[in-house]
Amino acid sequence: MPGVIALLDDANAARVEALWDAMGREFGVPRGYPGAVPHISFHLGSHDVEAAAETIVRGVSRETPPFTVHSAGLGVFGGPVPVLYLTVGRSPEASKLATVLTERLAAAGFPSTDPYFTADKWVPHITIAHKNLEAVELGPLLAWLVDQPLAWEIPLGSLSIARETDIGAEILATFPLGG
Repeated sequence: MPGVIALLDDANAARVEALWDAMGREFGVPRGYPGAVPHISFHLGSHDVEAAAETIVRGVSRETPPFTVHSAGLGVFGGPVPVLYLTVGRSPEASKLATVLTERLAAAGFPSTDPYFTADKWVPHITIAHKNLEAVELGPLLAWLVDQPLAWEIPLGSLSIARETDIGAEILATFPLGG
């Protein structure tokens, strides 16, 4: 599914990559899952890759100054296919960005196709495992993860339009914030 994401800076992307590597070594979590690139998602829609949507994302990026968010521990979206993620505090800047993107894309005919990516339900997070946990015992993995240093300062300096692949993401366009 296409979406609008903020790629993590090199230092924080390396932290996520190190977590993925350690989860593989220690618990057999396979590397890679749909969308596996260190990022925070702001919008998911079936038409986010269209030229008119790209114009909106470019404009919102220009209007939004770079800002910093903070990770705040570990979370799990439950269900038959659980998602493990690093929680990210919902700062005023992140909330405003998510709301503006959602409103402008919807007004142009590109609504979110995920009910959890609406302004009132959006939970900022960094996915660390999804659809790659079938043979993994979650209890020991979660116990290990809560002992990891997961309180990070994360500068956000761009927005990207990306398309999820089976084991990663294809970055289609990137726009600097405030640029």
